[in-house]
Amino acid sequence: MMENWNKLCYYLSEKIQTDIPENEFEPIVEKGLEILGWDEFSGDFEIRPNYQLGSTKNSLRPDFVVKSNETGEKLFVVEIKRPKVPLSSQNQTQLSTYMRQFKLDFGILIGPQIQIFYDGHLNNKENATLIENIEFKRENEKGKKFIELFSKSSFDKNQLVKFAQKSYKRINERETEKEIKKEILSKEFKESIWDLVIKKLSTEYDINLVSNVIENFKLNISEINNETIPEKTFQNYTSNKVNYSNDILPIELNPPSEKEFKEKLLITKTAYITTFYKDGRIKEKVWNANRFSEDSHLLGNIRSRPDFRNGTWQKLKIEKVLVSIHK
Repeated sequence: MMENWNKLCYYLSEKIQTDIPENEFEPIVEKGLEILGWDEFSGDFEIRPNYQLGSTKNSLRPDFVVKSNETGEKLFVVEIKRPKVPLSSQNQTQLSTYMRQFKLDFGILIGPQIQIFYDGHLNNKENATLIENIEFKRENEKGKKFIELFSKSSFDKNQLVKFAQKSYKRINERETEKEIKKEILSKEFKESIWDLVIKKLSTEYDINLVSNVIENFKLNISEINNETIPEKTFQNYTSNKVNYSNDILPIELNPPSEKEFKEKLLITKTAYITTFYKDGRIKEKVWNANRFSEDSHLLGNIRSRPDFRNGTWQKLKIEKVLVSIHK
């Protein structure tokens, strides 16, 4: 298998020193198909066949259509491009069109490298999906697998489907990795880390002291061997309702987003604090926030009020606090 792949590398890449047009590349690719065991004389493939689309005058002319010489069933289509020009999305779309018209699950695009496309039941995209990209390098394990899958002697649709399934699993894992990476680098994730910092430190230290200290810190989340994500300061973080431990006074905001609440408070300079006690009592107070600034830490400011300080609110048997912009 590897020997045949190395032959493909030689004829389809190494031997071609300068860029050549597609019509000169065509007989070279034909030789490549022969290395795979397919033979035009035996009826294994057609070169630039003309397929008319229904009753219209339009027609399709793919570069190669590989088929069974016994049943005439089309097996896969091959589209070629100039061997020294990068493959484009337009090239991929053209191949995808042929695959759709012929209802073929697999297609091959050949240029500076080999690309395998899939358009079977697993594919839910508008066009066929690229499931493998193979560089013309000798002793390439991907190339060896290509020979195994597309050689006439070992051609098996079931094996191709299994290959597609593994490829889709790998593609989905990459997409999931991207989603996880995106979440880790998001502002919301950094905010949740700050929440964990508060929870951790507040079990040992006074919440007000913790708030004052961490306002002097910045949080960096960066990818290894990549650009550092811009610094995120503690005082600018936003948070939805935070459920702290029993040692931290539960504070609910209305609106629940700290960022939105802060923006509104800077405009109104007034908010309403409702204190709920365990015995059922409820007290309401007006918060005059004239001294509240954009750099102020919202929750730290609220927790610094005498009744809400750690140790005091427990003695007063306060259950929770609701702070609202509107009464």
